[in-house]
Amino acid sequence: MYTLRPPSENDHRELHTAPRRTHANLQIGMASDPGCVRSHNEDTILAWHLALAEQGRSPLSAGLLLVADGMGGQVSGAQASALACRLAARHVMQQLCLPLLLDDEPYCRAPINDVLETAVRIAHDAILHRFPGAGTTLTMALLFGEGVYVAHVGDSRAYLGQRGRLWPVTRDHSMAARLVEIGGATCEEVAHRRNVLYKAVGQGSAVEADVLYRDLPAGAYLLVCCDGLWSHVADDEMAAILDAAGAPDAACQELVSRAKERGGEDNISVIVAARGWPLPGPANGDRAAGGSGR
Repeated sequence: MYTLRPPSENDHRELHTAPRRTHANLQIGMASDPGCVRSHNEDTILAWHLALAEQGRSPLSAGLLLVADGMGGQVSGAQASALACRLAARHVMQQLCLPLLLDDEPYCRAPINDVLETAVRIAHDAILHRFPGAGTTLTMALLFGEGVYVAHVGDSRAYLGQRGRLWPVTRDHSMAARLVEIGGATCEEVAHRRNVLYKAVGQGSAVEADVLYRDLPAGAYLLVCCDGLWSHVADDEMAAILDAAGAPDAACQELVSRAKERGGEDNISVIVAARGWPLPGPANGDRAAGGSGR
């Protein structure tokens, strides 16, 4: 079992060096479904993986994952989520990912969190201009070496997990979550207000993303999903599905199926990335230490 360390200033502001090279192969699975009620899918998901192997050097692996849950009506919501994913991903690739291929000694030219924050602002400004009134959540994960950087706006989520454990690393930007955080209500009392967001890409004159860093060593995985999944399938149940899956793709398909079995009132989207699969057994036989992390 590994321990998540808190981010330091170096993680976000001053990281210009190359990511650590790792032998663990990055595997990515993804699935998106309109659900059982809606005829139109307003979610957009994107996954991009770069693997570089050179003579005499350890392999270098980088991945970029994005989940965006659009809002503002069937057409504009879908357009907003698609635009946010494409523009944010393009900026990150240009600033951080392509230099890994273009330079003999690759390094990050700009502080990583600055690039991620700018990517979210670019998406925000574009939606304001092209689809006024629309908006989207955006949860973006950049995997470098043995770590992951996450930029987050809205109530889609990023989770970290290992066999027997799954816990969220993002905070929902919803009125319901905020009331629970400040002790003003219980989860049950605000369940009907869960979809009311106080922060979204394309909503308001400006947006500021939450940016964080966590380790992602071999044997751990990252899950990024919209509320159409986590509102129907509890964290411990998601962890059990991932434990039993033969591959990340199979895990994603089973997670979507489980959410649909529970009603599937919303669109359902999920991406899973892991360094090595199947997942190794829990340390010291401790299968369920920590539960769901909530």
